[in-house]
Amino acid sequence: MALIGKIRQNTVIVLLFIGGGIALFILSEMTSGAGGALGPVMSRMGAVGEREIDRNDFERTASAAFSGGDAFQNRDQLWNFYVNEAVVKNESDDLGLTVSQEEMTELQYGSNPSPVVRRNLTDPNTGQLNTTLLAQIRQDIENNSVDAAISEGRLNPNFKSIWSYQRREIEASRLQEKMTALMTKAMYAPNWQAQDYANDQSRNRKVAVVKVPFEEMDDTEVEVSDADVQAFIDENRSIFESPEETRQLSYLAFAVTPTAADSVAIRTLLGKIAEDWRRENNETADSLFALSNNGTYQAAYQTADRFSPIVADAVINQAAVGSVYGPYIEGNAMKLLKVIDRLTMSDSAKTRHILRNASTPAQFDEADRIVDSLMTVLQVSRGKFADLAEEFSQDPGSASNGGVYEKVTPGQFGKPFDNLLFRTGTVGRLYKVRTQFGIHLVDIMNRSRSTQPRAKVAYVVEPIIPSSATEDAVMAKAQAFLNGKKSLSEMKSAAEGMGMEVKTSTPLPISNYTLADLGSGQDVKDMMCWAYSADKGDVSPVVYSFTDQQLFYQNNHIIIALSDVLAKGLPSASSVKDALQGQVRNRVKGQKLADMLAGKDLDAIAAQYEVTVDSVSSNPTLQSLPGIGQEPKVIAAAAMVTTGNTSQPIIGRNGVYFVKPLGDATTGTSGNLPIARSQINTTVRAQNGNVLLPALRAGTTVADERAAGDCQ
Repeated sequence: MALIGKIRQNTVIVLLFIGGGIALFILSEMTSGAGGALGPVMSRMGAVGEREIDRNDFERTASAAFSGGDAFQNRDQLWNFYVNEAVVKNESDDLGLTVSQEEMTELQYGSNPSPVVRRNLTDPNTGQLNTTLLAQIRQDIENNSVDAAISEGRLNPNFKSIWSYQRREIEASRLQEKMTALMTKAMYAPNWQAQDYANDQSRNRKVAVVKVPFEEMDDTEVEVSDADVQAFIDENRSIFESPEETRQLSYLAFAVTPTAADSVAIRTLLGKIAEDWRRENNETADSLFALSNNGTYQAAYQTADRFSPIVADAVINQAAVGSVYGPYIEGNAMKLLKVIDRLTMSDSAKTRHILRNASTPAQFDEADRIVDSLMTVLQVSRGKFADLAEEFSQDPGSASNGGVYEKVTPGQFGKPFDNLLFRTGTVGRLYKVRTQFGIHLVDIMNRSRSTQPRAKVAYVVEPIIPSSATEDAVMAKAQAFLNGKKSLSEMKSAAEGMGMEVKTSTPLPISNYTLADLGSGQDVKDMMCWAYSADKGDVSPVVYSFTDQQLFYQNNHIIIALSDVLAKGLPSASSVKDALQGQVRNRVKGQKLADMLAGKDLDAIAAQYEVTVDSVSSNPTLQSLPGIGQEPKVIAAAAMVTTGNTSQPIIGRNGVYFVKPLGDATTGTSGNLPIARSQINTTVRAQNGNVLLPALRAGTTVADERAAGDCQ
C-alpha cells in the first residue's frame, strides 16, 4: 500500500492508496505549448476508448494525494488506476450500472464501509477502522466546515483532493464488484458437464512416475538456437505479444566500488571515534554516543550465539567491560563494538504478575493505589495471587492463568521487569514495577539452574562505500570511454578490448522506468526518451548515473546504445534470447533427455539417474500430484496411458517424466452430481474477480501519451 499522508496532522492514522508509497512528483513546465523530444506537451495524457485522461487532473492528484516512495513506480501505478477506472466506467455505462448517492454514503460512512475506506483509515496501532476519525470527517463534510478544519490543523491541507480521489476509488471498486456479481450469477454448470466432472473424479488409478530433473544434464551439453527461442515464443504468444512499439538497449556499466584508500579512510575515522567513545563511562552516554554515530544499542543481555562469530569470543570472554573493540569488518560495513556490561544470568525464569494499565499521571496514581492494596493482601495470604490476578490483572496474556508466565528468557520483557526478574530481584519476594504499560505487582517464582554469560553491547557502524573522489574517478573513466564512440559496434569493440561486458535489455516501452540490475528513476526515463528519438545503433552522448537506494551513493555510471527498434507484436528471437536463455535451455535439455531415454524401462531410468520411482494416485480433475506438483501433462498421461505400459517421455515444467499406470481406473457413472456441480461453480466463480478487469482491458484501446510530458 502507498502512503498517502496524514488526514490530520496530529494523528498517526495514515491514508494508504494504490500500493507502495508514492512520491511527490510534479512535472515542471507542464503547459500546453511546451515542447518536448516527442512533440508538444498537450493537456491530454491518454485515452481509454472514448474516455480521455487529463494530464492536469493526473498531476493534481499525484501532487496533492501522494507522498513518499519511488516517484516513477508510483506514477505508473497511478496511471494504471486511471486506466482501470476508465475501463470499468466505460463498461458500466454500457450495462447501465451506477453507484447512487445513498450507496456512496453507506460505502463511505456506513456500518460496513468500502474496503477502500478500511484500508485508508485503519489505525496501525489497533488494526481496526478508526471510526472516531471517520465520524469527525463526515461531520466536517456535512457541516461544510472542511476549510475551517484545514485552517485549524485538524485536516491535511490537501484533504479535499485526497477525499475526492478516495471517492473515485470507492466508486470504481463498487462498479467492479457489481460486474463481477453479474458474471458470477450468470455462470452455471449444466448436467452433462457436472456429470463428466463427477465421473472423472471417481476415475482414480495408481501410477508409477519417474522424474529426471533438467539439472541432470549440464548446461554445456546443450546449445540454445534462435529457432529454439522462436518456437518457445510461438507457443506462448499471449505472453510475448506486445501491444506497442518497444526499444532494446545495450548498456555498459562502470561500477563504483570502494577502493583500498576508501577503506583506509573509514578505518582512520573509526579509530578517532573509538578514542572519543572510550571516554564515555556509563550506559546512557554509551548508547547515545552509538546512536549519534550511525550505530545501534542493544538494551538486552545477549548470549554468545547472538553475536557475529567475528566478535562473539571477544565480547563474552576477552574484552573488558567498558572497552571498545575494533574497527573490524563485517559484511559491507566496518564496525566498532563497546562492551557495556557482562553478567552470568539464568537461562529462564518463572514469574507471575498483576498488571494495572496506565498511560497518564492520573492513571498511574490509581494503578499504584490498587497495586499497593493488592500487595498488602498478598503479604498476608500469598495463596490468593491466582484469584486476584484473574479479577484485577489487565494483562490478557496471563490473567486467566493466575498471572503466570513460564520459561521467560532474558530480554523477553521490558527493561524494568527484565532487570528485576533476572538481576535485582529475589526469588519468593513481591515487587512493584513501573513499565510503559502500567504498574505490575510481580512475584519471582523461580530461576533456572542453567546459566550463561551474557553481554550488553553497542555498535558504531560505517558502511564501506566509495568516496566522492572515487565516484568522480569512475565517472571520468566512463566519460573517457564514451568520447568518440558514435555506434554500438564501436562501443562493443572497445568494451571487449577492456574485458568489459555489454549487456542487452529486454524490449522496453517508452513508459518504462526501471532497468534490470541497475534500478529505477529519472535516469532510466531519460534513457527511454533518448531511445525513442534515436536511430538503431546510436550511442547516447550522456553518461547516466544510478544511486544506491539504501546508502545513497552513485553505484553505477552507464553508457547506452540503441540496440533495436521493435514493432508491436511478437519480438524477434534475437531480441529476447538472453532473457529466455534459462527457460529455453530447459526445453532443449528436456528434448535431448527425451530422445536419449525413449523406450527405456522406469526402473532402468531411475537407476541411471539415481532417482526414485514414485507411486501416486491420480484422476483427470487434479491440479497437482503429491511430490510432483503442477504438471498437467503428467496428469493427462496418467489418465490416458494403457495399464502396464510406459508413457512416452513427457517434457514438463521441472523435468522429463515417465508414467506407468499400475491398474485401470474405476468405471461407471458417479452419483455425486450436486457436489460436482457445486465444485465447478465455486472454482469458476472464484476466478471472476481476478479475470474481469484484465479481460476488459484486453478488449479496450488504450492510448498512452504520457511520453509527451515525460520526454520534454
